[in-house]
Amino acid sequence: MSGSNLHNALLRPPIIQILRAQGFHSTRPSVLESIQDLTGRYLIILASAAAEHAANAHPYDPVPDLEDIYQALQDAGAIRPQLREWEEEWQGEEDMRGLDAFLGWITGPVHREIRRVAGFVPSEGDMVDPDAVEKEDYLTALKKKHSKTGEESRYAGTVLGKSAEEHPIVIEGGVPSIQDWTAQVRARASEAAAADSDSSGVSSAPSHLSEDEAMGV
Repeated sequence: MSGSNLHNALLRPPIIQILRAQGFHSTRPSVLESIQDLTGRYLIILASAAAEHAANAHPYDPVPDLEDIYQALQDAGAIRPQLREWEEEWQGEEDMRGLDAFLGWITGPVHREIRRVAGFVPSEGDMVDPDAVEKEDYLTALKKKHSKTGEESRYAGTVLGKSAEEHPIVIEGGVPSIQDWTAQVRARASEAAAADSDSSGVSSAPSHLSEDEAMGV
């Protein structure tokens, strides 16, 4: 599975959960794919904008911080309404309406319903383990479902698991590394070139001459 297909597959369940939280019970696959594509593009815009702000603000440490993400959300239109900087300076105060609305959505009933559908918030009547405040996310539960052992080692070295430790790959034939294989190839080429140069100095009689004539050459 290619990277883009894998990312689209991982993006599909959250979109379905959000649609379910908004009251949609069914949709056509083409509609879901369109929303999935728009969501992916929007996330790419947010990530790219945050990376650009980080590179411009602190190029020696271009890791996006909270201010870079805040500016990226402004660029993408996620924080509205919002006055421009010169308007804020003219009024003498910072416009916090967009940020307050964004925080209100996160802490409000709409986002809570999305979390409930996704399994992070228990529904009414569910038995809740007091030691576990939140349930596992869908990806962790899916990985355990498809893993017979339930261990993370199966996904090591993939985008779904932890990074695997680098180790040398033995090439078929017993060569321990690419460097050793290159050295062997060059050595064989040198030996073949030396053998050709030695054989080129020995003259042979033409094949059309008789044995007696060849002896007299």
